[in-house]
Amino acid sequence: MGSTGFTGRLVVEYLLDHYGVKNKQFSWAIAARDERKLGELKLALDHRFSDMLDLPVIVVDSYNKNSIDKMTKKARVVISTVGPYLKYGHQLVQSCAENGTHYFDLTGEVPFIRESIERYDKLAKKNKCKIIHSCGFDSLPSDIGVLLLQEEALRTFGKPFNEIKLYVKGMAGGISGGTIDSAFTIYEYTKNRKDLRETLSDPYSLVSVDKIPSKPSKTSLSGIYWDEKMKRWVCPFAMAGINTKVVRMTNGLLNNQYGEDFKYSEVYSFKRGVIGYIKALSMITTLAAFKVSLHSKPVGKIARRMMLPKPGQGPSRHKRDNGYFKMELVGINGKTRMKSIVVEGDSDAGYSGTAKMITESALSLILNVNEIPNTFGVLSTASGIGRFVAKRLETKGIKFII
Repeated sequence: MGSTGFTGRLVVEYLLDHYGVKNKQFSWAIAARDERKLGELKLALDHRFSDMLDLPVIVVDSYNKNSIDKMTKKARVVISTVGPYLKYGHQLVQSCAENGTHYFDLTGEVPFIRESIERYDKLAKKNKCKIIHSCGFDSLPSDIGVLLLQEEALRTFGKPFNEIKLYVKGMAGGISGGTIDSAFTIYEYTKNRKDLRETLSDPYSLVSVDKIPSKPSKTSLSGIYWDEKMKRWVCPFAMAGINTKVVRMTNGLLNNQYGEDFKYSEVYSFKRGVIGYIKALSMITTLAAFKVSLHSKPVGKIARRMMLPKPGQGPSRHKRDNGYFKMELVGINGKTRMKSIVVEGDSDAGYSGTAKMITESALSLILNVNEIPNTFGVLSTASGIGRFVAKRLETKGIKFII
């Protein structure tokens, strides 16, 4: 769903580029609530794909349960790019859980995932389907990177790392209006709900109570410091809030396979020297300014009207194609650095990269069903799809290098 939106269109184009309108492996359709926009999308892509007009369309409204049910009863897998998910996502997840249809999305909205677990986990298990959230840059590289690094630790040392740190080493691309809209929606949705506000601050809010460590770890970073082991300046990473929770969610779903007192954190990092420090300071200033815009209605209105992209807008093709990302996950036992894995992509992370990630995650379930975990319910990518998605992505420009 959401094929006519900014990110949805990128998923459609990715499927067309790599699998075509028709192939021998699976059949697919595009879905959105506006039939006219679906037709316009097909016409816009017709010059690139000769059989584009043969691609089936499904008209479905996120607020109309009957239309959603018609789609989920026919589909084996649904990919949703319709955000903010707190606004548009609940009925679709419910329908998938009720009809045994596998579901994948791109959400970075912690309250939405928390509510999804509470409402639909048991139902999805009963009907043997996977509800898998955060299959894009939120939070697949972190989640799969940790899984692969811990598997390497078990092979090499016979035990998992008790701590893993992720260092963002570089990134270029852009941001879309949908992402901005999601951030403001989270704030509005939770500001009068103490229980949901707590899910944003609680590092274990996506973990089953019986799987939370006896000594919970809070490893958030609020300032700039010099990391002596990495020889880099580090500062907070905007996506750490969701990524760290998803990684801990995976550990809980895997029965604390990473260890009951496993620690995980993420930071943005810059090279040594004055320039590196200034870049870190600029990053913190930008994050602080955005936080002010969330908490102040007048500032938020001005920012959204004059500076920030609107829903449906996003980085140009040139920016996406010339984007990249590189992250290093470092496994630590005690005070000794033991091993690392590098995750890198050859296009921007949030859009072109994300389209690859969610599509290949979904296709893993269709094309590699015997090679992925036989698990059901509300899951993370690592617990629901596992390591095999990394193999699918390595030929698509996203690599996990140990």
